[in-house]
Amino acid sequence: MRALVHRNASKPAWLIFGLVLLATAFWGWPLIDSPRFENHFFGLFWYSMIALAAAFWAFPAEQRVYDGVLERRICLFGLIPVRTRQIPLSAFTRVMLDQEPNVIGPDSIWVCLADDGEARFVFAHYRATTAGVRKGVEQVHRLAELTGLPFAQSDPEA
Repeated sequence: MRALVHRNASKPAWLIFGLVLLATAFWGWPLIDSPRFENHFFGLFWYSMIALAAAFWAFPAEQRVYDGVLERRICLFGLIPVRTRQIPLSAFTRVMLDQEPNVIGPDSIWVCLADDGEARFVFAHYRATTAGVRKGVEQVHRLAELTGLPFAQSDPEA
């Protein structure tokens, strides 16, 4: 069985974001430890925002293609599958490489599976740096080879 897997939790940014969440939790501790009631209110707000961000961080997505199926799994800490959704590859007609302009920083490169109605499933995304474009192009070619779907050619800019 040949498979292609893209894990969001394997990116360094995912781990760095987790460390930043931990640092912000330590930084906000004086708000809770304070004897003033106003600080407790701000501390409650602070930690509720950290808890919300941690909930999103703790469940990264993973996409995989194998045996004519596209599978998206939401995993606890990138390890334990919590929710799995399978889509047959027959629902798609082509593989695309799309570029989206960003206001701040390099553009984004999106590796997508698309149908004729322009509905898209994003398999992977990268920053439009030279290395990111190279990774995106490699990924879209492997995805097209594995799925047997044609690759809709486009030229992303680095």
